[in-house]
Amino acid sequence: MAGYYYLISSLPLLMFDERLPLTVADFTAACAGQLTESDQRILNRLTLIPEPGLTYPAGSAAERWRQWEICLRNRIASRRIPHGKDIHRWLQDEAAYFGETDPGVQEAFALKNPLEREKYLDRLRWRALDDFEAGHHFDFDKLCIYKLKLLLLAKWNERRAEQGGKNLDAVLEGIDKNFEE
Repeated sequence: MAGYYYLISSLPLLMFDERLPLTVADFTAACAGQLTESDQRILNRLTLIPEPGLTYPAGSAAERWRQWEICLRNRIASRRIPHGKDIHRWLQDEAAYFGETDPGVQEAFALKNPLEREKYLDRLRWRALDDFEAGHHFDFDKLCIYKLKLLLLAKWNERRAEQGGKNLDAVLEGIDKNFEE
């Protein structure tokens, strides 16, 4: 596997709950021309939400992430779907089981605030990525993990109190209009 020593050494450190040090577009631009063609394709397709039917090379960090995220999403769906409903139509096939997802989802759903619940789930994701990163210092797997962490940070950096207030006002206006009719 190719080493990307200079590229990885030049990337800023990422910490959960910190400001986004560079955008995903800046990261993609930094990688352009430095990766092999197949690595660039994989990195471009890599997202936080596993695309159904899409797989990555066996044993890669990208594939491990995809399997972990499917496992987590299945546990979340199991908690959200009322008992007696056909849960199987909402679940994806799992290629692997990750034991930390069950207690993690249980703890997340014990939180009453939906925003705090989502943040807790993203902290679980971050910890899983930290685990996947072990032993990967200057290889392509490190870049995949970096991109996923960057996507998590971007998700939280896009959330602003002002925009949240506008979204809430829009929802409440919609509810008021429904009651007037």
